[in-house]
Amino acid sequence: MTLISSGVSTRTAGRHTDLSSRHHSWWTPRWLQRRREADELARWASEVVWQWNDTMDNTDLAHHTVTASRLPVMVAPQVHSVDPGPPVTLLVRMLPGQVVDDFDAEAHRIAAGMDVPMVRITPCGHGWIKLTLLDHEPLRALMPVAA
Repeated sequence: MTLISSGVSTRTAGRHTDLSSRHHSWWTPRWLQRRREADELARWASEVVWQWNDTMDNTDLAHHTVTASRLPVMVAPQVHSVDPGPPVTLLVRMLPGQVVDDFDAEAHRIAAGMDVPMVRITPCGHGWIKLTLLDHEPLRALMPVAA
């Protein structure tokens, strides 16, 4: 008798029973690999959002207020999606009353807070911006010289 494990490998049943006594299997099903990768990506994206919120807290782009019970509240532009790229791109919904120029004015602080040398901010519809995290400054990149 043979055991076929998601197309990964083929072994006899006797050998498989020896492996099942261990804590770790000799193969990981593809569905489990995909789930682990999706979980890792979701965890990474949530860390990027936490970093964004922390960055917004240190700029003039977030609104700070106090509730009736005197609890401090920070309202920051909300990250709608994170594209892992490369380059990493965030789709952000601006707060009411904000314009793209507000984010351009704070671009150096946003880049420092997101741990990149530079960011590119582009409008993406009414009330939305696309923030691209650049790992190098495009104008300082080496350009090939024509021969």
